Amino acid sequence: MAQGNDTLETLIARGAYADAAGLCADRGDLRRAIALYERIWRFADAARLARALGDRPLAIRLSLDAHDSAGANEAAAGIDDGATGELAAAEDVFAARGHWHEAAALALRGGHPERAATCLGRAGAWLAAGELWERAGRWQEAGRLYEQQAAIGGPNTAPDAARAQLALGRLLAKLGRHSEAARALQAAARNPTTRRDAQRHLGVELRALGWQHAAREIARRLGPTVADAAAFAGGTATQPQVLAGAAGTALPSRFRALRLLGAGALGRVYAAEDQLLGQTVALKILTVGGATGGREQQGFSHFLREAEAARRLRHPNIVNTYDVDRVAGMLVLEYLPGGTLGDALGARGPLPAASVRRLALDILAGLGAAHARGIVHRDVKPANILFDAAGNAKLGDFGAAHLLDFGQTQTAGFIGTLAYLSPEQISGAPIGFAADLYALGATVYEALTGRRPFLGPDLVAQHLGETPPAPTHLSATLTAAHDQVLLRALAKAPRDRFASAHEMASAVAAWPDTEAETGAPKPAVPIPAGDLPDPIPRRDLGRTAHGRLYVEHDPRVARSVWVEQWDDAPCPTDLETLKHLAAAGGPHVQRILSAEPDRHRVTYEALEGEVVALHTLGAEDRAQVDAFLPALKRAGIDDPAVVWIVRTPGGPIVLTAPRTS
Repeated sequence: MAQGNDTLETLIARGAYADAAGLCADRGDLRRAIALYERIWRFADAARLARALGDRPLAIRLSLDAHDSAGANEAAAGIDDGATGELAAAEDVFAARGHWHEAAALALRGGHPERAATCLGRAGAWLAAGELWERAGRWQEAGRLYEQQAAIGGPNTAPDAARAQLALGRLLAKLGRHSEAARALQAAARNPTTRRDAQRHLGVELRALGWQHAAREIARRLGPTVADAAAFAGGTATQPQVLAGAAGTALPSRFRALRLLGAGALGRVYAAEDQLLGQTVALKILTVGGATGGREQQGFSHFLREAEAARRLRHPNIVNTYDVDRVAGMLVLEYLPGGTLGDALGARGPLPAASVRRLALDILAGLGAAHARGIVHRDVKPANILFDAAGNAKLGDFGAAHLLDFGQTQTAGFIGTLAYLSPEQISGAPIGFAADLYALGATVYEALTGRRPFLGPDLVAQHLGETPPAPTHLSATLTAAHDQVLLRALAKAPRDRFASAHEMASAVAAWPDTEAETGAPKPAVPIPAGDLPDPIPRRDLGRTAHGRLYVEHDPRVARSVWVEQWDDAPCPTDLETLKHLAAAGGPHVQRILSAEPDRHRVTYEALEGEVVALHTLGAEDRAQVDAFLPALKRAGIDDPAVVWIVRTPGGPIVLTAPRTS
């Protein structure tokens, strides 16, 4: 015990650290007292002084060292949510001692969900960590953790595994990977804790895959709590919602109309909630009937044509049709939150050339698919081009389309908007695929310049006999290449336009591109080594000129990818080549998914099929590939003898990844 005349130095010299600490505390020198208590492992006494000092991170550390978790949590709870520095310091203390859940909670309070996700991942709370990564937009990390959680079996972990399968299925659905999403959701539906939610989402995916009967069976199993099976199939239920229209259409109880999206001469389009499957859809309600003849009969025929065209088409750049109720005159369509091109032009005027190039290629891909099935859209215009949440353009409203009828003329008045109609549509001449290319040319012209090719007042005479101003006369940002494509698309005679949508797409793809226009993914932010281990090993495919090529699993999209791991960082010339290859992407070119110079790696989509030389292709397959060769030439692939093709079920695809030895 300290004597009255003992000095602090004397006490320390005698090893009386407790007495020395008490003396420092009496004098108000709390930090020195804490240091002295720590020397003799009296962490509880030191923590008490740290709390008195108001240093909560220090109090947390000392409480943990004293095995006083309750005291550490109490100190953490006392930190104000606005004290970001103090929260971060406390987070570091918990993390340094392996208290990952507490560290994650503090990271969330400090506004750092990604740090919280890393902590939860280290704690093995993979489901919770994945949810945080998903909210942060880091889908690859989220998917990988969901898969890790789903892989754990046993009676005590089955509910968490099922919840992970449900989360993985929803994530894959968000990415448009419907088949993979359906498999994950089917697994989640086997567990009673997630069965109902999984079945609701599974119905959406089955419908997106075109399996309507299976989706209806899911609806039957879910029972009558939201809507019965008859309502799912298109029948009416009690107390239906009545929508505005010529006949006051009674909406099946499965749907709840949210708002009117648009209206035309033949019907209205509503955003609606599919209460059975928890999805927003677009409902196209016909407001004219099919039994009275005259204009209403024509309108109903228009509706049936759209339904028939939709039945034949399934393409990423065509608005998806989920269901058709011919009796009620209703189409259930994919809801696209990005609005229409017409909305965008009305709100912002002309769009950046990079954006227009992208939407033109999207719509040409959709038109190419329609034309391959003998379908002429006949009403391409800004109001019928819609955007999804990711900015992808899709072609909608096939109500004016004719099937396998290249000799058809434009009857019963103008179906489309006169500003975009081809001369043959105006004059009543036979209509073929070239009419759609003319209308798209007029649409793209407006998107680039902010005005239509012809302004009137006599639009008919202008479409039939005048040449529009060159786009470069209206916008200094455009080039002669833009003039060449658009003026050819707007040629008066169909034979003077592009021979096909594929040919026009090749010309559009050759427009000058900048870094913003390539669509090449930005370098990814690497994850610190060891934070999130990859549960699936890579498979070595062989040596390339720059490094090695591997097959890896990408959980974000639940599929394999090819990764070229370079020995050294790519030089500027290499990056320029990769940029041009990314810009050449199309339905018949292997896509570059990401380029990460800092990590010395390039990721390509994985292809399955026989690899053959370009010169071995038949005429039909060669025609599909030829449209993309000019874009590849700009990347240095200008010798057909070195172009390799992968034969896939969807057709030939040019190989952009390097061949291995």
